[in-house]
Amino acid sequence: MNAFAPYSIPIQGLKIGIHHFQFLIDDSFFALYEASPVQEGNLNFEVHFEKRADMLVIDFEVEGTVRAECDRCTAMIDLPLKDERQLIVKYGEAEGGEDDEVVFISREAPNFNLAQYLYEFTILALPIRNIFDCQNSPVPPCNREVLDFLEKEEKELEERKPANIWDALKDLNKEN
Repeated sequence: MNAFAPYSIPIQGLKIGIHHFQFLIDDSFFALYEASPVQEGNLNFEVHFEKRADMLVIDFEVEGTVRAECDRCTAMIDLPLKDERQLIVKYGEAEGGEDDEVVFISREAPNFNLAQYLYEFTILALPIRNIFDCQNSPVPPCNREVLDFLEKEEKELEERKPANIWDALKDLNKEN
């Protein structure tokens, strides 16, 4: 059986109008993608699938968490994700044609598989920095050892900082 089959929507039997689908994405889904930046997660995709006579308009809403290393303290955290994306699918002569915002499929295609888009939209929802407001968590997952070290280093830098920039520049001239 095709591992991506559960993520297919049978478009041939679908009536024109709006249809709602839900996909729960977890570790087994991410295991299907080799070298994925996400290995663990629990995400809920709400998919609003509008079938029109000439195209499909698919709205994706994702919410959940993925496991990631915190960029602040290196602890493993459940990083919250929430995002919305839209995909336009038009009927074209040849299946597989694609541009940046529109996908083309054959009018005779029996179904449309969403797996690749669920994966891509998850990756696009990842923040640039893996941090979140963990201080409001009942049990913060923070690595206190790393945070204490960073605070100590920050204080030491602050103590070594000259009173003003001109004093620092005068000292540079004395070294030569």
